[in-house]
Amino acid sequence: MCEARETRANHADFHIPGLGLLWLALAAGYLAASASGHRAVALGVVGLMVGALIAATGRHLAGLVAGLALAGACLYWSDSISFVVYAPPLAAFAFMAFFFHRTLRRGAEPLITRVARTEHPDLPMEMARYTRTLTRTWSLCFVFLFLAAMLSAPILTLDSWSRWVHGLGYLVPTALFLGEYVYRHYRFRDHRHGSIPVLILNIVAVLKEASIKPYARNPKDRERR
Repeated sequence: MCEARETRANHADFHIPGLGLLWLALAAGYLAASASGHRAVALGVVGLMVGALIAATGRHLAGLVAGLALAGACLYWSDSISFVVYAPPLAAFAFMAFFFHRTLRRGAEPLITRVARTEHPDLPMEMARYTRTLTRTWSLCFVFLFLAAMLSAPILTLDSWSRWVHGLGYLVPTALFLGEYVYRHYRFRDHRHGSIPVLILNIVAVLKEASIKPYARNPKDRERR
């Protein structure tokens, strides 16, 4: 039974990178189409993104058929379902807030703590507390972006809303990432810190692992048990 679950996990893990690249390409296409005011094209891309999500579960043919069908439907009925264009950024912000927050549950190791442990296997208690707070900060960051997008939707045109929301969606996380990187070097100056490229690789590895094992425990807690 355990072997079967492990086989399914490895199978899903094998397909995630390619689908991740496809998702990024579709997200870039959606951004370009919505920011330039091409609602019908943006809606079509939304349909393809839904298909990519279905394919990520391992149902590749179903994902392909659903993606193409939804893209065609969105293009055909673009005037009557234009509100769907608002969905991807809101869904992305909500998902990321949940993705970080779920690792703060009791007995689980916070997501940023797992990233820090890739560089510091024997993570000091002070850094563990800091990374837990930072995980909460990242979750609140995406909650803020979600609320900002929700509250601005009724008062901005779709084109303006798309530019502002996507601009904030890139600017705020980037500022938090770089600002925290500088602050961490100042606060924990006595500890070794990897370069930004190494940090990004560590983050990608942990995110990949967290998508399969979201509630991993602290290794020391596992040893005590």
